[in-house]
Amino acid sequence: MRKIVTISLALGLTSTLMAKPNIPNTEMKARIAEMAGKKGMFALHEVFPKDYFLIGKNLPFIVSLTLHHPESSTLELTKEQIGKIQEIKGNTVPVVIKSAKEIKALELALSDKIVKGAKATELGAEVDKIATLKAALTKKHLKCIESVREILTEKQRKILLSYAGKKMEHKK
Repeated sequence: MRKIVTISLALGLTSTLMAKPNIPNTEMKARIAEMAGKKGMFALHEVFPKDYFLIGKNLPFIVSLTLHHPESSTLELTKEQIGKIQEIKGNTVPVVIKSAKEIKALELALSDKIVKGAKATELGAEVDKIATLKAALTKKHLKCIESVREILTEKQRKILLSYAGKKMEHKK
């Protein structure tokens, strides 16, 4: 019995170590960084477009997790599933980028105004507009999560959750 457990653990660790992304995303990262443009003077670290969602840190970016995470090959997605997820990505990413750029521009303009002496009471409408746009973008994100989740099997969803919290560092 101990041999079976040991062999199972060894196989599990080996398959995890050999896992790789379904689709590498190095090109996409470079394009998004270019689209993001210059970061604001008070933004030490910008994660574009994630920083422009209302909830940017506590929701999964499920397209990346299914296609680009180093362990995504463990999902054993079919070509049909990959195609459907890529279609969702193709429809979602341009909208997200456009919205994030708009929100960023509004935030930078607001930042410029307050630094130059505008009163907080004068900026309420702009803050409300940014909040509304961030909420709308987050609702699109929720729809994207739901759409991808519907493509995955129960087993694939469990596997995805097992590696979802792990940092996306690609092994070289």
